Amino acid sequence: MSAPVTPRRKRRNLQSERKARCHRLYSSDDVIKLYGISRNTLRNWIAAGLAFIDGEVRLFRGKDLNAFHARRRQRASGAPLPPFMANCFGCKGAHSLIDGEISIDPGRSSGMFRASTPCPDTGVRANRYVCSEEVDMIRKLREANPGRETRD
Repeated sequence: MSAPVTPRRKRRNLQSERKARCHRLYSSDDVIKLYGISRNTLRNWIAAGLAFIDGEVRLFRGKDLNAFHARRRQRASGAPLPPFMANCFGCKGAHSLIDGEISIDPGRSSGMFRASTPCPDTGVRANRYVCSEEVDMIRKLREANPGRETRD
Protein backbone atom coordinates (compact mmCIF):
# COMPACT_ATOMS: atom_id res chain seq x y z
CA MET A 1 0.00 0.00 0.00
CA SER A 2 1.50 3.28 -1.06
CA ALA A 3 1.01 6.68 0.48
CA PRO A 4 -1.15 9.16 -1.42
CA VAL A 5 0.91 11.37 -3.68
CA THR A 6 0.29 15.06 -3.21
CA PRO A 7 1.29 17.37 -6.04
CA ARG A 8 4.28 19.51 -5.21
CA ARG A 9 3.79 23.22 -5.29
CA LYS A 10 5.89 24.86 -7.93
CA ARG A 11 8.57 27.01 -6.39
CA ARG A 12 8.22 30.69 -7.19
CA ASN A 13 11.64 32.09 -7.94
CA LEU A 14 10.66 35.33 -9.63
CA GLN A 15 8.66 38.02 -7.89
CA SER A 16 6.19 40.39 -9.51
CA GLU A 17 7.81 43.44 -10.98
CA ARG A 18 4.92 45.65 -9.80
CA LYS A 19 4.47 44.49 -6.23
CA ALA A 20 6.10 47.51 -4.57
CA ARG A 21 4.59 50.97 -4.77
CA CYS A 22 6.81 53.26 -6.81
CA HIS A 23 6.90 56.30 -4.52
CA ARG A 24 7.26 54.49 -1.23
CA LEU A 25 10.33 53.69 0.86
CA TYR A 26 10.60 50.20 2.36
CA SER A 27 12.78 49.04 5.25
CA SER A 28 14.43 45.62 5.15
CA ASP A 29 11.65 44.18 7.31
CA ASP A 30 9.01 45.69 5.00
CA VAL A 31 10.66 44.09 1.93
CA ILE A 32 10.86 40.72 3.69
CA LYS A 33 7.15 40.88 4.56
CA LEU A 34 6.10 42.23 1.16
CA TYR A 35 7.79 39.46 -0.83
CA GLY A 36 7.63 36.70 1.80
CA ILE A 37 11.37 36.05 1.72
CA SER A 38 14.12 35.40 4.24
CA ARG A 39 16.92 37.75 5.26
CA ASN A 40 19.40 35.63 3.29
CA THR A 41 17.34 36.10 0.13
CA LEU A 42 17.36 39.86 0.66
CA ARG A 43 21.15 39.75 1.11
CA ASN A 44 21.44 37.77 -2.13
CA TRP A 45 19.28 40.34 -3.94
CA ILE A 46 21.54 43.13 -2.67
CA ALA A 47 24.61 41.22 -3.86
CA ALA A 48 22.87 40.78 -7.25
CA GLY A 49 22.44 44.54 -7.63
CA LEU A 50 19.35 45.65 -5.69
CA ALA A 51 19.92 49.34 -4.91
CA PHE A 52 19.35 50.65 -1.39
CA ILE A 53 19.81 53.78 0.69
CA ASP A 54 22.36 53.13 3.41
CA GLY A 55 21.74 54.71 6.78
CA GLU A 56 20.77 53.70 10.29
CA VAL A 57 18.07 51.60 8.68
CA ARG A 58 18.58 50.23 5.19
CA LEU A 59 15.85 51.65 2.91
CA PHE A 60 14.68 50.49 -0.51
CA ARG A 61 12.80 52.62 -3.03
CA GLY A 62 9.72 50.98 -4.51
CA LYS A 63 10.78 51.88 -8.05
CA ASP A 64 14.22 50.27 -7.43
CA LEU A 65 12.55 47.07 -6.20
CA ASN A 66 10.28 46.95 -9.25
CA ALA A 67 13.16 47.67 -11.65
CA PHE A 68 15.31 44.97 -10.02
CA HIS A 69 12.59 42.34 -10.45
CA ALA A 70 11.88 43.47 -14.02
CA ARG A 71 15.58 42.93 -14.87
CA ARG A 72 15.53 39.49 -13.23
CA ARG A 73 12.42 38.51 -15.20
CA GLN A 74 13.92 39.73 -18.45
CA ARG A 75 17.11 37.72 -17.89
CA ALA A 76 15.14 34.62 -16.93
CA SER A 77 12.84 34.84 -19.93
CA GLY A 78 15.26 32.76 -21.97
CA ALA A 79 15.50 35.32 -24.74
CA PRO A 80 18.13 34.26 -27.26
CA LEU A 81 21.44 36.05 -27.33
CA PRO A 82 22.05 38.55 -30.10
CA PRO A 83 24.46 37.38 -32.81
CA PHE A 84 28.15 37.41 -31.91
CA MET A 85 27.49 37.81 -28.19
CA ALA A 86 28.57 35.36 -25.47
CA ASN A 87 26.75 34.58 -22.22
CA CYS A 88 28.70 35.36 -19.02
CA PHE A 89 27.82 33.30 -15.96
CA GLY A 90 29.74 35.65 -13.65
CA CYS A 91 27.84 38.89 -14.22
CA LYS A 92 24.87 37.28 -16.05
CA GLY A 93 25.34 39.62 -18.99
CA ALA A 94 26.28 39.30 -22.65
CA HIS A 95 29.70 40.26 -24.04
CA SER A 96 30.79 40.83 -27.63
CA LEU A 97 32.91 38.27 -29.46
CA ILE A 98 33.94 40.94 -31.96
CA ASP A 99 35.89 43.22 -29.59
CA GLY A 100 38.68 42.19 -27.27
CA GLU A 101 40.43 38.88 -26.76
CA ILE A 102 38.67 35.65 -27.73
CA SER A 103 39.54 31.98 -27.95
CA ILE A 104 37.88 29.44 -30.21
CA ASP A 105 38.15 25.79 -29.16
CA PRO A 106 36.61 22.68 -30.72
CA GLY A 107 33.32 21.64 -29.14
CA ARG A 108 32.09 18.22 -28.16
CA SER A 109 30.30 17.52 -31.44
CA SER A 110 31.82 17.81 -34.89
CA GLY A 111 31.30 21.13 -36.62
CA MET A 112 30.71 22.99 -33.34
CA PHE A 113 33.16 25.31 -31.60
CA ARG A 114 33.22 27.10 -28.27
CA ALA A 115 33.98 30.80 -28.59
CA SER A 116 34.86 32.47 -25.30
CA THR A 117 35.96 35.89 -24.11
CA PRO A 118 36.91 37.11 -20.61
CA CYS A 119 34.32 39.19 -18.76
CA PRO A 120 35.68 42.72 -18.15
CA ASP A 121 33.89 42.88 -14.78
CA THR A 122 34.49 39.49 -13.16
CA GLY A 123 37.21 37.84 -15.29
CA VAL A 124 35.01 34.75 -15.79
CA ARG A 125 34.92 33.33 -19.32
CA ALA A 126 31.79 34.21 -21.33
CA ASN A 127 30.98 31.30 -23.67
CA ARG A 128 28.93 30.61 -26.77
CA TYR A 129 28.79 27.52 -28.97
CA VAL A 130 28.99 28.38 -32.66
CA CYS A 131 29.14 26.47 -35.94
CA SER A 132 32.01 26.71 -38.43
CA GLU A 133 30.17 29.31 -40.56
CA GLU A 134 29.75 31.57 -37.52
CA VAL A 135 33.45 31.14 -36.68
CA ASP A 136 34.35 32.34 -40.19
CA MET A 137 31.98 35.30 -39.84
CA ILE A 138 33.45 36.23 -36.43
CA ARG A 139 36.97 36.16 -37.88
CA LYS A 140 35.93 38.36 -40.83
CA LEU A 141 34.19 40.86 -38.54
CA ARG A 142 37.19 40.98 -36.22
CA GLU A 143 39.50 41.71 -39.16
CA ALA A 144 37.18 44.43 -40.45
CA ASN A 145 36.67 45.97 -37.00
CA PRO A 146 40.02 46.96 -35.46
CA GLY A 147 38.27 47.83 -32.19
CA ARG A 148 39.86 50.44 -29.96
CA GLU A 149 43.19 50.30 -31.74
CA THR A 150 43.21 52.84 -34.57
CA ARG A 151 46.00 54.10 -36.76
CA ASP A 152 46.91 57.72 -36.04
